Amino acid sequence: MLTFRNMREMTKDEMKAFFQEGKKIGCAVHTKVERQELLEALSRSKETGFPQFVLVYEKDVLMGFLFIYGEEGHTWIIHNADEKTYEQEKEMLAYGRDLCKKLGSEKLAKCFQQQLEEVECMGKSHQEARIAWIEENNRKKKEN
Repeated sequence: MLTFRNMREMTKDEMKAFFQEGKKIGCAVHTKVERQELLEALSRSKETGFPQFVLVYEKDVLMGFLFIYGEEGHTWIIHNADEKTYEQEKEMLAYGRDLCKKLGSEKLAKCFQQQLEEVECMGKSHQEARIAWIEENNRKKKEN
């Protein structure tokens, strides 16, 4: 079971830990400028609207993120659910869908729902599907 924490509700010590450990989940904040940009984005985060910045933990270990910017602009949703196991990916996508519904964005909820349906149709995570595809291609190359 995953735990979801909105970054808006985190203490300074928890934010400091994220800045140090974010690179482990593909969400590195290397420079003071990047840190300031993230803190500014977080300052715009609203309890009842967008953007939303959610960190995902498994047994108190940071393992994922869902950054949902809203319906405006080029990037609406950024996450690393596709790098997780089947069950983790499904749980993260379902959480994102439900959060977007709660905040009144059917459009973003639909994006998460489509990704969730794709994963369920495949019967495996995107990461597991990529690994299987690579292994199959390598097997075919060896046969030729």
